[in-house]
Amino acid sequence: MQNQGTPGTCNAVIGSVTQAMRAQRLLVGGKVMARVIKASPKETGRGCAYAVTYPCQQADEARELLRRGGIRIRGGDG
Repeated sequence: MQNQGTPGTCNAVIGSVTQAMRAQRLLVGGKVMARVIKASPKETGRGCAYAVTYPCQQADEARELLRRGGIRIRGGDG
């Protein structure tokens, strides 16, 4: 799902802030610009969760980096 706040930016809902920060490190290490944000309850369908945002044009690469890094994606476009 494309992030409604910033055009061309996609989200992957991760869950905990620790895992989201780990996901950000994996993405940045793979040359994908990423940052951690607090996910809205609308995105998660439940309570508090965190997400990483990244350019939508790198969505396939981002998903693969997260998959290889063992990061479980709970929602978003991931």
